[in-house]
Amino acid sequence: IKLFTNENKLVFDEILSKLKNGDKFVVNDLSIDSQLIDKIFKFASIKHILNNYQNNHDKIFDLLEEITRDLKNYELEFRIEELESKFAKDLSESTFNEIRELKKLQNIN
Repeated sequence: IKLFTNENKLVFDEILSKLKNGDKFVVNDLSIDSQLIDKIFKFASIKHILNNYQNNHDKIFDLLEEITRDLKNYELEFRIEELESKFAKDLSESTFNEIRELKKLQNIN
């Protein structure tokens, strides 16, 4: 899947939704077309990367932690954009403070 395609956004949003809820899930639990899932498993670079590091569990965990950080940052960026749009309309101090807190979290990650 190419980055920033509609398919990518669909997959990302679905996975992010499950992660936000703290749900444990398997691929079949996702509301994603099975052909798309097959395509991901066939061509996804992470699959090939993990296969190359089968015997190096530390490297695999490092890669997965990096992916997790990237997902969290993406979520923060998305939320910040939403709040900035809201702030442009209402100029609310609470919205501004929430933006500031999210930007602090973003810098930590």
